[in-house]
Amino acid sequence: MSFGLPEPQGIEIRTPRLVLRPLTFADVPALFEAVDSSRSFLSRFLDWVDSVRGEADLRVFVDRCQRKEGEGEAHRGLFEPDGRLAGHMSVKDAVPSRKAAELGYWVREDRAGRGYATEAARALLAWSFRNLDLHRVTAFADTFNPASARVLEKCGFAREGVVRHRILHGDAWRDHAMFGLLAGELKL
Repeated sequence: MSFGLPEPQGIEIRTPRLVLRPLTFADVPALFEAVDSSRSFLSRFLDWVDSVRGEADLRVFVDRCQRKEGEGEAHRGLFEPDGRLAGHMSVKDAVPSRKAAELGYWVREDRAGRGYATEAARALLAWSFRNLDLHRVTAFADTFNPASARVLEKCGFAREGVVRHRILHGDAWRDHAMFGLLAGELKL
């Protein structure tokens, strides 16, 4: 179901250092390598990492991303020019009647701190506001992850508050800072 929105399948977005494109099943080995090699780094803030035990788990993820593309969402692998997978980013959980969605992302450990998340977020958000008829994008950052909060602030997101106990991470509840970005506020 597309909700009358443009079909984002196959749309590639290029930045000076990255190619953002939909993941395919051929990307599953590289996706698993990126997650597995960054497991301890990513699992500090992302509750799903420990559930990825093999490539089969990521085939399910890629299938879900491909299906959601037709529902007004944008899921993109972040690829360097040589084809190496640097991470993943999505504009997801779209609610067309509210013209709203949520931004989510991760970057593999050996590519963190290079500005890839900010560069990719600016490009994907610009494309999403233009093509998905969005008015608002929300994002969340673990309160112990200031680097993620900085990515959002560099893109123009405003910190709107803290959602207490948003995620059960292992056996501890984690608070997340909530950020919002309205159409016209994106800092390129």
